[in-house]
Amino acid sequence: MRTAPCIPDYHVHTTFSDGKDALAACVERALELGLPELGFTDHLTPRCLGAEGYYGLDQTRLEEYVAAVRATAARYPELRLLCSIEADYLPEAADETLALLASYPFDYVLCAVHFVDGFGFIEPRNLEADGWRDVDRVWRRYYETLTEATQTGAFDVVAHLDLPKKWGFRPSKDMSALEHNALLAISAAGMAIEINTAGLDRHPAGEMYPALSLLRRARAAGIALTFGSDAHRAAEVGAHFAEAREWARAAGYETWLRLSDWESVALL
Repeated sequence: MRTAPCIPDYHVHTTFSDGKDALAACVERALELGLPELGFTDHLTPRCLGAEGYYGLDQTRLEEYVAAVRATAARYPELRLLCSIEADYLPEAADETLALLASYPFDYVLCAVHFVDGFGFIEPRNLEADGWRDVDRVWRRYYETLTEATQTGAFDVVAHLDLPKKWGFRPSKDMSALEHNALLAISAAGMAIEINTAGLDRHPAGEMYPALSLLRRARAAGIALTFGSDAHRAAEVGAHFAEAREWARAAGYETWLRLSDWESVALL
């Protein structure tokens, strides 16, 4: 039986932000797996987050980061390496973030919403914080903030859609209208979404991002698809991509988006 070709990993973190391994280690793992492309997407967080944004790349090292990715690409010509970023969107810091994104030649930009109204819902230290007293509000503000982010024109791919489920907190109210608005906004902006495999066994969510029902609706809206492991260690590069391929097929996807040339590729 013919083996399906490998799909690229477009969501990888290194020691430039909160990853545990250097660029070269992640490349070596990608080569072991036979990945055709790899995208480095270290975190970019606004200065207003201060200590809350500790996981982000030091903004004074952005030029160094871009140069290091380009140098690594030159060392490994057998693998197509993309220099990208995962940028936090906060409405109150939008001008700062958009200016930084416009200043560097990133191959693509992942859109991340990790904070709603100053509450870092992704942080384990905040599991007992007041912000989780109203789970529905976190979910509502997440989709509202994400919808606002799509309207900036600065982002290419939505990272880990439906991220508030990370710790297992699910809304008690119907969020379908907000989800629908977000999907319409993503589609209108010409953005893609990713299947992010981190939720499957690295987060209490216990499933990939987004949920299959939401992924099906994204497919119906004509939204293109990419794949990302959200690796923070070299060993996590390409993790659970066989399952991700099946997740995509179950949602009705027949193609995925190659970010090196923005071409649709058959999902075999």
